[in-house]
Amino acid sequence: PLFRSMMLTDLRSGRKEEYMSPVGVAMLFDRSGGKMTEKMSETIAAVKVKSAHHQELIAELREIWNKWDKADEVQGDDRLEFTSFYHGFMAPYFSSYQDDTKQALGALDMDNDGYVDWNEFLVYIKWALNEYPGIGTVQELVDTAFQKGLIPAMRDEKIKKL
Repeated sequence: PLFRSMMLTDLRSGRKEEYMSPVGVAMLFDRSGGKMTEKMSETIAAVKVKSAHHQELIAELREIWNKWDKADEVQGDDRLEFTSFYHGFMAPYFSSYQDDTKQALGALDMDNDGYVDWNEFLVYIKWALNEYPGIGTVQELVDTAFQKGLIPAMRDEKIKKL
């Protein structure tokens, strides 16, 4: 019933979403009040990106990720500390790094290990590329992933914890 309700809400509001791929189902689940799991993020990470341009965007984004990973205490482990993720990716969308921002990061931390894993972030990146295939730059990709995927999911996470 929750999936159907969210789909009807999307239909009535004019929001066009794709619900048939692993990425689409995971996002629908998350937006319907569920919390994505580590297994879901692994499944989505395994989905092959067919577009050469999209592969290039993900590779460029991964280079940025790796730069911030070098600032972490443990490097090369495919995950970022919340502080590094905030400074590397979230800062343009949030005014400061406060407790509510840290709490909102829980939407990304699917395995509850206190870090943002590359695969957890990749869920939203692949979703953005799937929903908005005309994305041209890494900045546009990150903007879309945050503004249309991550920030709404983070708001949901904060509401669930109230």
